[in-house]
Amino acid sequence: MESDKFCPDCGATRPVSEFTRDKRRRDGLAFYCRSHARQRVRESKLRRLGPPQSRHKLDRVVAEGSKWCPDCDTIKPLAEFPTARSNRSGRHTYCKPCHNARGRATLEKVGGARTYHLKRRYGITAADADHMLRDQDGLCAICRVAPAVHVDHDHETGAVRALLCFNCNGGLGQFRDDPDVLRAAADYVAFHTLSQRVVALAAAAGLGPVRTVRLGEPPVGSHRRPGARGTSTRGIGRSSGARRREQAGEADG
Repeated sequence: MESDKFCPDCGATRPVSEFTRDKRRRDGLAFYCRSHARQRVRESKLRRLGPPQSRHKLDRVVAEGSKWCPDCDTIKPLAEFPTARSNRSGRHTYCKPCHNARGRATLEKVGGARTYHLKRRYGITAADADHMLRDQDGLCAICRVAPAVHVDHDHETGAVRALLCFNCNGGLGQFRDDPDVLRAAADYVAFHTLSQRVVALAAAAGLGPVRTVRLGEPPVGSHRRPGARGTSTRGIGRSSGARRREQAGEADG
């Protein structure tokens, strides 16, 4: 068997190891060498199907410490590719500029970064949030003073409720959205605010120091504790009628 074969595209003889097998040919080898045979296949496919939807590394030689980017068709150092733990190479498929361009294109498809994050977390679009903001005149739905900058939602159902300011939104979270606890907190603040006003008025009237009444404490001068049963200072057990009958019996005797 011949050790060399002529390749028409190379215009020179090549070792037979550079030719693929072809049983249809007399010598059992392909007409063109491997590299030119692949090139012809790609050119034929390009003529029939048009440009490829995705790129492939094909015959590019990628040195150690480098990586090929399919989008810009460029071989770059690994440092120019974002890190990715899920990939075997530890780097993303596309270089940083191409990776960022793809990210921007994805966000534009869903209406921008704001809509992407609102849709992903709350199920609303940026237009929905802007409509809510106009209905609230740009103010927090609770305090009606500070700007509404946070989307408030029910943590159990995920339903969006309104737009709140930073403090009101954080306050609801600290009170775990519990209406009973919120009402108790409101009563607590109202009671102590009123107590402080009473003390201030007493001091202004010259009534001397007045101790503030604690929440749930009985009025001043009462000896009863909250929830205690009524007590009597009378003797033990006998009614006044029984005592009168007893005294009358003693007198008759």
